[in-house]
Amino acid sequence: MACLAYQFPNGTAKMYKGKWVEKGLEKLPDDCFFITDFTKKKSFYFEIDQEISSFSNADLTFNNEDNIFVANEKAYLNGLQYFIDGFEMFGIQKAIFSRIKLVEKEDLLEMETVFNRLAKAYKSQALVYLASDEKFGTWIGATPETLLSGNENCMKSMALAGTKSSEETEWTEKEQEEQQYVVDFVKDKINEQSPGKLVVSQAETVKKGAVYHLQTDYEFQLPKEKWNALMQSLHPTPAVCGTPSDLAQEHILTNEPHEREFYTGLVGLKSKDELAVYVNLRCMQVLKENFALYVGGGITLASDLAKELQETEDKSETLLSVIFG
Repeated sequence: MACLAYQFPNGTAKMYKGKWVEKGLEKLPDDCFFITDFTKKKSFYFEIDQEISSFSNADLTFNNEDNIFVANEKAYLNGLQYFIDGFEMFGIQKAIFSRIKLVEKEDLLEMETVFNRLAKAYKSQALVYLASDEKFGTWIGATPETLLSGNENCMKSMALAGTKSSEETEWTEKEQEEQQYVVDFVKDKINEQSPGKLVVSQAETVKKGAVYHLQTDYEFQLPKEKWNALMQSLHPTPAVCGTPSDLAQEHILTNEPHEREFYTGLVGLKSKDELAVYVNLRCMQVLKENFALYVGGGITLASDLAKELQETEDKSETLLSVIFG
């Protein structure tokens, strides 16, 4: 059976059985939970049969490890250096390079338990979800990054970038520049839609899971007939793609050694009068014997390869520290 479980920040957890339907992002029904891949070429929405109070691993589909490409640390570092070497040739200022970290799962660990642990740990911080279907396997995540949330009277977005593991560590110039790329990009895309009453906050240091980020918030008014256009133009943001966006995306698709699938795609709820759409970070695919965690970082010419590797390890703790406690 196909399953969906989710909990929005400060909301209550909901679980359903039904079916996942593949449909273009611009053709989604008025009221649905949906998920897309990084390119937005694959888009699925959930058709509810009934709300349920629990589910078991027997209800879920777990894909085989053989279909996942996992680079060891040496291969990751070599790939990252090759990735950076192309920046000047292609005119790229920043691009995100990701990896898949494989972690053995406990045989008897129920995914409902994992979902509930994440939902409790990140109740106020993230959209926590589990999606399962034979079409794409089982995915679970706790993503803190809002793409668009709200209604016509008050729509919100955010720019989230830069990562550090300790609050005491100073933000580097590289990290501040990285976040400013995202701030300017999001503001420009919102302004293209001629919003009402746009207010942009100052950047603040915020804790999201096991790491800290720089976050800038946006509030504005936007009629719902413009929501889809803004959603399409905002994603992928420089925080998950790069700058310039089209060149960075092409570089990622050409040089990352794996398919991102749902990692850095969109996930959320679309209703007639409201949106709650997130960028799918801090997520993993649940395989038959392992968790495949998708983690990445913003790369510039100033990047230190060893530090970028450590950043992906730090980000993986958002899920692992809760799952294995």
